[in-house]
Amino acid sequence: MSERQPRTLRISTPTDRSGQAVELDGVDISRALLGLTLYVRAGEMPTAVLDVIAEEIPTDLDEVRAYLPDATKALLVQLGWTPPAEEATP
Repeated sequence: MSERQPRTLRISTPTDRSGQAVELDGVDISRALLGLTLYVRAGEMPTAVLDVIAEEIPTDLDEVRAYLPDATKALLVQLGWTPPAEEATP
């Protein structure tokens, strides 16, 4: 099993009413998030749980396919996901 690479997560302090920006390794992932929960426990590495946006998840049990916005796909790729060849972003 490969060891996880450390990531840099930055949450900006808003200077206006535009909301906060969230960056992962210097890439703005704000548009791909519904929310973020940060767990900090003594003696452990902090853990960030990212709630990402999925546009549609059909309920047909024969085939389940999730449709993700481009911002969410970009976030998942940033986290190490490789999209299927037919869905790869050009």
